Parts: sequence; structure tokens; C-alpha cells
Amino acid sequence: MKKVWILLVCIGTSVSYAQQVDGVYVNTEILPSFDVSTAIKLEAGIDLPVINTSKDKLTIGGKVQNTSFNYVDEDVPFETDEIENFNAFSFRFNYQRSLSDSWALNVMGESQVSSNFGENEIKTDDLFFNALVTLEKYNAEKNSIWTFGAAYDIKYGLYYPIPVISYTKRIDDAWAYKIGVPDTRVKWSFAKNHEVEGFATLNGFTGNVNDGVDVYKVEYSGTLRQTSVLLGLGYNFNFLKNFKATLNGGYSVYNSLQLQDYDNEEIYDFEIPNSFYLNVGVKYIFKSKTNVKRLY
Repeated sequence: MKKVWILLVCIGTSVSYAQQVDGVYVNTEILPSFDVSTAIKLEAGIDLPVINTSKDKLTIGGKVQNTSFNYVDEDVPFETDEIENFNAFSFRFNYQRSLSDSWALNVMGESQVSSNFGENEIKTDDLFFNALVTLEKYNAEKNSIWTFGAAYDIKYGLYYPIPVISYTKRIDDAWAYKIGVPDTRVKWSFAKNHEVEGFATLNGFTGNVNDGVDVYKVEYSGTLRQTSVLLGLGYNFNFLKNFKATLNGGYSVYNSLQLQDYDNEEIYDFEIPNSFYLNVGVKYIFKSKTNVKRLY
């Protein structure tokens, strides 16, 4: 009965970023470390607009994700079998509303199960909730947007909310930039279907260890959390009208990988070094009809 309740909560909860483009996507991400652990993340998802008018847009969707950690045995002094492979799935609905010619409201909510599923069942601690609320102010004279709000999302590997603040500006047909947290980007469209993009962004992972792990012969329960600050350069190619392929490469200027208990206290810090980063993906994009301005 507990499994059924958790799944119903997952389906009944959710909402996403207004600047997120709706579509169907697959994505592969690699964060190699030859000293401690290489992280590989495989993800597929869909965001399908069910209401798409000039005033409102309501999108429902979700994703499935597999994250694996390949540990270097001599650098991790305990058995890692229980924390090498995590699977996740989520359900969400996204709401975006144009409040006026200048203002827009964005709401995101998501319920997600992320676990090593060591006991082949879903437990209450495997369930996480993500949320975001932002307001956007468009300035027609400067062709810019200010965004203010807050987010709580386990994809950053953090257990607390973070501010969402950004300034986005379209300079001309070729150049646009966004400065803020948790994401800063600059984009150059050098041809009709080709873009080069520089970025600094926050990234990560959270998964529940639902059957415990032995650390120095003591069994602990808790979560594995990974947080990275990435700097990099990407290439986007638009093809067949609604498809986009992306290739991003860069370097993590900050890396953290910790096993934490349910009070968010450190059990073990893997002291993972900074490393290179690679991301490859393809997406089919659905057209948006809302009057909310998109400058980037």
C-alpha cells in the first residue's frame, strides 16, 4: 500500500521552468575522474503542452534517468557496490502565464523517485519533491528580461533552496546572453541553424541509498549527493525544422561527492577532484504559443 501511495503522489504532484523548451529529448553526460569516480548519466524525457494559448501554457511530462559511478578501489576504502548505480523517474506539470505585456509568472513542481533500489522496492525516503517559482519582467526598450525567484531541485545535489536571479538580453539577431544564478550563458548564432554557446552552470545528482551502505564496517542510511560548478563551451545544431542536437564540453571548477545521512550530515567525503565534462543530446521541440517573451 505504501508503494501505491508514493506512486500516486508522484503522478499528482508537479510543474517547470518557463524558459525550458518543451519537447522530447535524450541526453548523455560524463564527468570523468581517474582518481576517485567517473560519473555517467543517461536521461530521456518528455514535456508535452496540453494547454498552449497566448495567455497560458500547461505542460505535463517526466523523465527517466540512470546514473552510474565507477569508483577507483584503491582511493575509496570501503565496498561501493550499493552506491554504484542509481535509477530515477519523475512526473511533473509546468505552468507559465503571461500576466501582462511586461510580466510573466513561472511555476515548476516535480515529484521524483531517485534510488539505488537495493531492496527492489520503493521506500518513502526514495521520494523527492522539486519546485521553482519565478517572476519575469520584460523591458521592451532594452530588449531584456529580469528574472527573480527561488528553486529547490535535487538535480543540483543540494538539500536547500537556492535563489534564481538572472538578467537576459538579446543584443541582435546573432548575440544574446544571460547572467545570473544558477546559470550564466552567452550565445552566438553564426549561421541559420548553428550556435556556439559559452556557459557557467550548477549541476549535480541526488539519490537515496535505500538499503544502507557499510562505511568502515558501520552500516549507514542516507543519500549520495554530487554537486559541480561547470565552465564550458557548447555547439547547437538545429535540423529538420524542430530538432536540436547539442554537444557541450568543459571543466568542473568545483566538485563535491558526499555520502550524507538523513540529517544532511556528512558520512563520507570522496574528495573528488575537478575534471573535464562532456554532454551530448538530441531534442525534438514543440512550438510555444504564449506571449511570454523569449530572448535567449
